[in-house]
Amino acid sequence: MKKVYYIILFTSILFSCEKSISDFQSKNFVKFFGSGNESKGNDVIELTGGGYLVVGSDLVNSTDYQIYACKIDADGNLIWSNTYGDGALKDEGKTVKEVSDGFIISGTSVETGGLVHSFLMKINQYGDVRWTKFVGKQDCDISVNDIVVEGTSIYLAGSSDTLLANKTDYYVSKLDTSGNKIWDKHFQISLNSSFQRVFSNNDELILVGTDGTTGKASIFLTPKTHFGINSSAVAGNSSEVAGDACFYGSQLLVLLNNGVNSSALENLNTGLSQVWRTDDINSIVAKSVALKNDGTIIIAGENTLEGTTYINFIMVDNNGEVYYGNDVFRTLQGNVGKVLKTNDDGLILVGTTASTFGKTIQLIKTDKDYFMLKN
Repeated sequence: MKKVYYIILFTSILFSCEKSISDFQSKNFVKFFGSGNESKGNDVIELTGGGYLVVGSDLVNSTDYQIYACKIDADGNLIWSNTYGDGALKDEGKTVKEVSDGFIISGTSVETGGLVHSFLMKINQYGDVRWTKFVGKQDCDISVNDIVVEGTSIYLAGSSDTLLANKTDYYVSKLDTSGNKIWDKHFQISLNSSFQRVFSNNDELILVGTDGTTGKASIFLTPKTHFGINSSAVAGNSSEVAGDACFYGSQLLVLLNNGVNSSALENLNTGLSQVWRTDDINSIVAKSVALKNDGTIIIAGENTLEGTTYINFIMVDNNGEVYYGNDVFRTLQGNVGKVLKTNDDGLILVGTTASTFGKTIQLIKTDKDYFMLKN
């Protein structure tokens, strides 16, 4: 018999920014960051020396946003926080990766006229900017959705909108660690094609996205030295777009969404053929996936009830079976940015509180027994 653990983390506690709800036990916490004026949390990483780095955006006046980043210790205490940008654009940090001497942040800047520029920014361990590089061309909207940093190379994946053609292409590029372009590729011109994730796999990149022509999730394998399709596959059914993805041993897990509070999960082998699929991830839009040490798959998503958005977690075993049981976990209003397995086999989730709480960045850390998530 299937069991499903829905985690709807609910809180009606009023709070101030950068203050813990409660100190349940060591290494378990719920914290809030940012100004509280339309703050947004998009990505979190666990640092080599312990602690976490969070990126997103923060509203600096009534219309303009800046990139937001903060460094947090292992107990959730703020070490430093910074905003970046001149406030004249809608700037947003989307992803972050750690390097030996700091961090690489990717994001987007939206001009007043609506043109989107993507950028890479390197900061040091203290949050000081070392360099900023814009990606793409003047006549294109470039959106970078994911990056991989490996050795002396940075790989970007996303989409490009050539304004003259009014079409959206897949976009992938390779830069050096100073942000200088080595090569890039716009390809398969069709409406709404975009890569969501990029992974390094030996001598290849694995690119996961959505094909605007077929309306299905797509996976491409390309060499790292140049762009050239070694193999490709589609996942999911028509109108199921790619959400998040992660490695599952040597295999790949791909989240699929149809946009109507319903999601699926597919497990693909090294040949990109389906091993199993579960359609039981219903009533949510799946946003992020993580893999526990015992092979349990954790999916973080959202559902909307009577105009309010709730964060939900669903657990799936290594055979694709979904576990049910909504009396096990507490729940919380808000939106999902990213869920990540931590080194202690716990979970950390970054997201955004519901608008009734002022839209502040929230960070939830739980141990391997889900201490912070249990009723």
